[in-house]
Amino acid sequence: MKKVLVIILVFSCVSSFSQNKIELLNKGNEYYQKEEYENAEYYYKQALEKDNTYFKGNLNTGHSLFKQAVYLIQNQDTTATVKLEESEQFYNNSVNLSKNKNEKAESHYNAGNSQLLSGKIEESIESYKNSLRLVPENIQAKHNLALAQSIKNKQDQKQEQQEQQEQQKQQEEDKQKQEQQSDNKEDLSKEEIEQILNALEREEKEVQEDIQKKKVVGNGKLLKDW
Repeated sequence: MKKVLVIILVFSCVSSFSQNKIELLNKGNEYYQKEEYENAEYYYKQALEKDNTYFKGNLNTGHSLFKQAVYLIQNQDTTATVKLEESEQFYNNSVNLSKNKNEKAESHYNAGNSQLLSGKIEESIESYKNSLRLVPENIQAKHNLALAQSIKNKQDQKQEQQEQQEQQKQQEEDKQKQEQQSDNKEDLSKEEIEQILNALEREEKEVQEDIQKKKVVGNGKLLKDW
């Protein structure tokens, strides 16, 4: 009985070890299609354990984390910030792991989305610009850049009004003006968050259509990753 148990355990370990990064990635893709993003994240990270320089592994891990963050935001869960920070990290990894301009542009664009929802408006603007420098015809990047710039302008106007009010108050009270430190990461209003989510939602159908076109080919045939 002990011999049988040992054989089963050894076989299980060998089977898991024998899976290559593409097989693990495609397993993650299956869960992603089912909108089981935590399970997808698990298999994408398993693929990265095989090869942490795997472009698709880093990119898709970022996707799965970003989708989890969107769900948490919609449910007013503050832990979404952690998911967004982590997704941004994996997107930045994928930027550095590819020399293909389209792949780099895609990674910059996705990093911009994570930054935008995190309230890192200035950083998102720079990411969208980096994406457009590589692929100028990217309509989605242009749209989100315009959205980020609009939010930035409103925040600047609000900051300017606050500074003016503070100056008036200080003049009236005859007190010395105190410097205020500005923070690049600002809290987004519910309206701004809703505006961002609506913009991203329009792209979801295109992503899903692209996923459907890239199925795993098994039974001895060449495995493809996406």
